[in-house]
Amino acid sequence: MATLPAVDARLMAADQAVVVRGALQALPEEYREILILREIEDFDYGAIASLLEVPVGTVRSRLHRARLALQQKLAERLMPENKQ
Repeated sequence: MATLPAVDARLMAADQAVVVRGALQALPEEYREILILREIEDFDYGAIASLLEVPVGTVRSRLHRARLALQQKLAERLMPENKQ
């Protein structure tokens, strides 16, 4: 049987997953797509570039912008009083 702290940790992880999924869905498709390919599917930059038919430099810059946008969405969802 799971202990109370273990159950709490699983519930927190599930809640966090819902928040992250929601923030990810709120991103523009090109950002969501590149984050999923890199962070979830674990594709390397070259594979992403080939798949999306863009230069590796574009993958790097788009991924950077996508991470910043996701960070912003998460901040809005986790601390709504800080919305601008």
